[in-house]
Amino acid sequence: RLRGGAGGAPGELLFQAQAPPLGFSTFEVKQLSPGGPWDPPRRPSGDPEPWIENEHLRVLFDPVTGHLSEIQNLAKGFSLPVFQSFYWYNASAGDSQSSQASGAYIFRPNASTPVPVAKRAATQLLKTALVQELHQNFSAWCSQVLRLRPGQPYLELEWTVGPIPVSDGLGKEVISRFQTPLRTDGRFYTDSNGRQVLERRRDYRPTWNLSQSEPVAGNYYPVNTRIFIKDQKVQLTVLTDRSQGGSSVQDGSLELMVHRRLLNDDGRGLAEALDEPGDDGRGLVVRGRHLVLLDTAAAAADRHRPLAQETATSPYVVLAPGPGPHLRQVSG
Repeated sequence: RLRGGAGGAPGELLFQAQAPPLGFSTFEVKQLSPGGPWDPPRRPSGDPEPWIENEHLRVLFDPVTGHLSEIQNLAKGFSLPVFQSFYWYNASAGDSQSSQASGAYIFRPNASTPVPVAKRAATQLLKTALVQELHQNFSAWCSQVLRLRPGQPYLELEWTVGPIPVSDGLGKEVISRFQTPLRTDGRFYTDSNGRQVLERRRDYRPTWNLSQSEPVAGNYYPVNTRIFIKDQKVQLTVLTDRSQGGSSVQDGSLELMVHRRLLNDDGRGLAEALDEPGDDGRGLVVRGRHLVLLDTAAAAADRHRPLAQETATSPYVVLAPGPGPHLRQVSG
């Protein structure tokens, strides 16, 4: 998949590719005519019941708000209402010596309830033989593509966030949150360095009595490859393509921090705010992927363990102008 970046490239090239173990494949792309790129037909969000599906999953969306509303596991015959959207925590400014600012080393929102980026998303639906996608546009600086390919037993969410606006004088810490009716009893699970999965309990420590003063930050944990919530029957797992902070601050929900832009130093040694301007001076744009698995609690590990390893060791994509590499066989 070759996509335009934040600069607004007009087209997208999509094709299937395979690479051998411990090897590589090379593909050459040529423009055959001087005309503009072909744009496949897309349907706006006015569809009475927008959805995408393959042989494993059917994914439904709210026709009014454009948000994800339900995931159906077709192979095992069950479904789960899932609402997903983007929010931002208002970063604490630390306006006195006794008040801790949120910064490069410290996550400290000044309120436990995040602000939604948008209550509705403008959407477009794309269905081809190679892929089915719903494109969500939440704001000028936050968008997402939800994607299913044939044979793919997970839902792919490719999000693009930034430049985070700070003209209102507020530092922002942006999350992607999933909300479900699962009864999780204050428990959620994260991996340890991509291997062992650890149970986390909200507002609890196993070796001392915790007096929780930070209900959000005090329940955040490192997520290297995956985080999940479950009840006695159903498990919702989200895999990451990079290390992120994550939590379940409410029963039935899980969230992952995807981007931050702050205006104050946290006093931990960096001596500057986490406010990188980027090449154009407007701030950084981040693009990443979350892979969502819906399975029974008993069978979920059979999929999320190998998929986490596959995601962590995925092939590198290298783009370069010119005819590509010319290989020469060397005899010993």
